[in-house]
Amino acid sequence: MKRRETRAPKPLRLCGFLSFVFVLLWPSAPFAERLDAILIAEQPCPATVSIKRPDNPGSIRLVPGQGYRVVGTNRADPSHYRLRFEDANPKERWVEIRCGHLEDAPATAAAADARQGPPTSARAGSMDGQLVLAASWQPAFCELRTTRPECRDQTPERPDARRFSLHGLWPQPIGNSYCGVGERERTLSSSGQWRRLPALDLDATTRARLNALMPGTLSDLQRHEWFKHGTCYGTDADTYFDYSLLLLEQLNASGVRALFEENIGKRLSATRVRAAFDDAFGKGAGERVRLSCSEGLIEELRIGLAGVVDDTAELGELILAAPKRSPDCRGGWVDRAGVDTAR
Repeated sequence: MKRRETRAPKPLRLCGFLSFVFVLLWPSAPFAERLDAILIAEQPCPATVSIKRPDNPGSIRLVPGQGYRVVGTNRADPSHYRLRFEDANPKERWVEIRCGHLEDAPATAAAADARQGPPTSARAGSMDGQLVLAASWQPAFCELRTTRPECRDQTPERPDARRFSLHGLWPQPIGNSYCGVGERERTLSSSGQWRRLPALDLDATTRARLNALMPGTLSDLQRHEWFKHGTCYGTDADTYFDYSLLLLEQLNASGVRALFEENIGKRLSATRVRAAFDDAFGKGAGERVRLSCSEGLIEELRIGLAGVVDDTAELGELILAAPKRSPDCRGGWVDRAGVDTAR
């Protein structure tokens, strides 16, 4: 390693010296980038004052399924998000990025807080509003959740090892969830007790397509997605999932899926992924795509959409009509099926 030249220090004025000491003693690292986003908690992680120490006044923990305002990250390629908790002291805390996933922030902080309470009725207008198509790369999902039923026997020969799987189709803005859903169903959904949710009355064709393209049906993910997001879509469950699968199939028929399949076991940058969207769906499409990464793996694509989704919907047109999105993750590994001990 090249040795840096040392220079004699200049005399410090009192204010400069105090600022220097303050930086050294401040318990949490300054964050490199500010964000305007909401973290949807997936794990009950502690919210600490410092990244390097487990100090957690008030024993604050994330509640899975709940949204938290993100005010920044610890660096450009983050390992931690800085969240704001209005009832905590201090209010701003750090959590690891593995603890949840990002979604676009509402227009105001008040709207973000409103996410914690369900809207009172479904809004059919969400059908011609904004949506997010969440498409998972199942090997990465399973790498981090080996005990899930859909992950126990995943092999390279399974189709979901080489294509995107349906996570969900989410009406926006972020608070548009659990429309008209009772407190019991909402609690079961947000706490991960999906098997206890009422079964969905889906026709045989829809159910078969879901089983093929949403591996999470083995954990009853479809029940959670319907109660949390589908109830705000404005249609029945069959239509909601039929349209979700129609869009996913167009993604899997594109060069984006081919790019991922060709790079299994390799790293992909967000720039290359976004360029593949431009090639497949039109210039500018990539700017509507957010990568969700965990522990260095590309776990999911969050694709912004806007417009009417029907039997003739074109994924490219819906993407290009949507607002631009930050890439969030700068890139990561395209995981192969099975636990990768060499990573």
